[in-house]
Amino acid sequence: MADTHEPTVDFDHHTPEFGQDAARKFAELRERCPVAHSAHYEGFWVASTYDTARQVISDDVNFTVERSADGTQGGKLIPTAAHAPSVIPGVLDGEAHDRLRRPLRTLFAKGSIEKRVAPVARRVADELAAELAGRDEFDFAHEFSFRLTVATIFDFVGLDEIEDKGTFILMLEDAFAIDPEAGGERDALATSVSGQYQEAAAYVLDVVRARTAEPRDDLISHLVDPATGFTEDECVSLALSMVLGGVRTTASSMDHIVLHLDGDRELRARLRDDRSLIPGAVDELTRLSAVTPLVARTARHDVRLGAVQVRAGDRVAALIASANLDEDRFGDAAAVQLGRRDGLHLSFGAGLHYCLGIWLAKMELRTAIETLLDHMPDYAVVTEGIRRYELVGVNNGFHRLPVRPRP
Repeated sequence: MADTHEPTVDFDHHTPEFGQDAARKFAELRERCPVAHSAHYEGFWVASTYDTARQVISDDVNFTVERSADGTQGGKLIPTAAHAPSVIPGVLDGEAHDRLRRPLRTLFAKGSIEKRVAPVARRVADELAAELAGRDEFDFAHEFSFRLTVATIFDFVGLDEIEDKGTFILMLEDAFAIDPEAGGERDALATSVSGQYQEAAAYVLDVVRARTAEPRDDLISHLVDPATGFTEDECVSLALSMVLGGVRTTASSMDHIVLHLDGDRELRARLRDDRSLIPGAVDELTRLSAVTPLVARTARHDVRLGAVQVRAGDRVAALIASANLDEDRFGDAAAVQLGRRDGLHLSFGAGLHYCLGIWLAKMELRTAIETLLDHMPDYAVVTEGIRRYELVGVNNGFHRLPVRPRP
């Protein structure tokens, strides 16, 4: 807990108020108390500047993502969900993390993603756009971004035979306690679907064994290769983690980009006329709209963080959404500047746990923009029909994002 002389703040990211007027609140935090202590959820520190947030997520000597042996403390989110399965390798540090991640790097490299996965994403995006472009209105969040990311990741991982992929993903989100609107009740939600999760794991185990006997060109076949040294259980856990990580954050980023380009028609026109600008726009727009507002660590040792002393065992939240808007790091931070040279933003993490799927996500976001510009370049968002998640502490996304393909 914080000493009485340390700065404190009434900060609760699992309230409807958290996402309201967020940019102003973040600016106040960075200015008034860059590192402050919140009493919510048994107490944790909030690091709101770029430098402090990056220190928390990249210093794996002093901060850890791992949970305690009984699962009740630690982890990447606050509060901890003791009964949720581990999302590996993301909740491991050191050699335990590297042993699982090392064999996956080649498969997730940019060249591999462009060769193996981009054609699938483009085909699915074109099919969806052709279906939806003839409508008067459609829900982009459910009918395009969610369906595109689901279809792409299931094909990539090798679970394409699952019929109801959308329901499967929603169950995984509950089981891993990252349902966007679970708020502080994450652990109870994870417990409630534990039986369904076990059924899903058993199904994936059957697929793992089938790929061991007859490999295909997919992630699971790569996982079961004896050269990786993975056990069957590790193959199952990794496959489920990759499916889980490949949908919601990318889909929500896609939604934010489409909404931004609705309001910034000049930028949309530039991207339409010069497609080489799209990757830079993806970088900037994912910085501006960090769909994972914060991630947590636990202090391994006593460590100085900004102007405060964090004690071993303290929980610390790196406020990514605030760090990405820090004017001390990003000049004119609220503006989209293609070709910005202010350095790495934190939406994809930093350090040891830098997002393994970054090139997959960037490819899908680029593909979505290109597809919309091809099939419905004059689309308009029906702003009065937008419905955001009420709670955005885990994922800053949308229940509904209605789009009209034509003016």
